[in-house]
Amino acid sequence: MLDVTFDEDAARNRVDNGPESLAIFRCLTLNLLRAARPKLGASGKRKRSGWSDDFARPIIGQMR
Repeated sequence: MLDVTFDEDAARNRVDNGPESLAIFRCLTLNLLRAARPKLGASGKRKRSGWSDDFARPIIGQMR
Protein backbone atom coordinates (compact mmCIF):
# COMPACT_ATOMS: atom_id res chain seq x y z
CA MET A 1 0.00 0.00 0.00
CA LEU A 2 2.82 2.42 0.81
CA ASP A 3 4.44 1.85 -2.55
CA VAL A 4 1.19 2.46 -4.43
CA THR A 5 0.21 5.57 -2.49
CA PHE A 6 3.59 7.22 -1.96
CA ASP A 7 5.74 5.57 -4.69
CA GLU A 8 8.19 4.47 -2.03
CA ASP A 9 10.43 2.58 -4.46
CA ALA A 10 11.40 5.84 -6.15
CA ALA A 11 12.54 7.46 -2.88
CA ARG A 12 16.13 8.69 -3.14
CA ASN A 13 16.99 8.97 0.54
CA ARG A 14 19.59 6.39 1.51
CA VAL A 15 21.82 8.04 4.14
CA ASP A 16 21.74 7.74 7.96
CA ASN A 17 18.26 7.65 9.53
CA GLY A 18 16.48 9.33 6.62
CA PRO A 19 14.85 6.24 5.11
CA GLU A 20 13.57 4.99 8.46
CA SER A 21 12.26 8.40 9.49
CA LEU A 22 10.40 8.91 6.23
CA ALA A 23 8.96 5.38 6.38
CA ILE A 24 7.51 6.14 9.83
CA PHE A 25 6.10 9.45 8.56
CA ARG A 26 4.53 7.70 5.54
CA CYS A 27 2.93 5.04 7.78
CA LEU A 28 1.50 7.73 10.04
CA THR A 29 0.13 9.62 7.06
CA LEU A 30 -1.38 6.48 5.55
CA ASN A 31 -3.14 5.66 8.83
CA LEU A 32 -4.59 9.19 8.96
CA LEU A 33 -5.82 8.91 5.38
CA ARG A 34 -7.43 5.53 6.01
CA ALA A 35 -9.32 6.81 9.06
CA ALA A 36 -10.58 9.96 7.34
CA ARG A 37 -14.00 10.38 5.83
CA PRO A 38 -15.26 10.27 2.95
CA LYS A 39 -14.68 6.79 1.66
CA LEU A 40 -12.13 7.39 -1.09
CA GLY A 41 -8.87 5.66 -1.79
CA ALA A 42 -5.79 6.86 0.07
CA SER A 43 -4.21 8.28 -3.07
CA GLY A 44 -7.45 10.13 -3.91
CA LYS A 45 -7.62 11.63 -0.42
CA ARG A 46 -3.97 12.63 -0.68
CA LYS A 47 -4.60 14.33 -4.00
CA ARG A 48 -7.72 16.17 -2.76
CA SER A 49 -5.85 17.29 0.37
CA GLY A 50 -3.24 18.89 -1.85
CA TRP A 51 -5.91 20.70 -3.86
CA SER A 52 -8.13 21.91 -1.02
CA ASP A 53 -7.22 23.19 2.43
CA ASP A 54 -10.83 22.68 3.52
CA PHE A 55 -10.52 18.96 2.73
CA ALA A 56 -7.11 18.64 4.42
CA ARG A 57 -7.96 20.35 7.73
CA PRO A 58 -10.16 17.55 9.17
CA ILE A 59 -7.58 14.94 8.18
CA ILE A 60 -4.76 16.83 9.88
CA GLY A 61 -7.03 17.60 12.83
CA GLN A 62 -7.25 13.88 13.67
CA MET A 63 -3.71 13.98 15.04
CA ARG A 64 -4.81 15.48 18.40
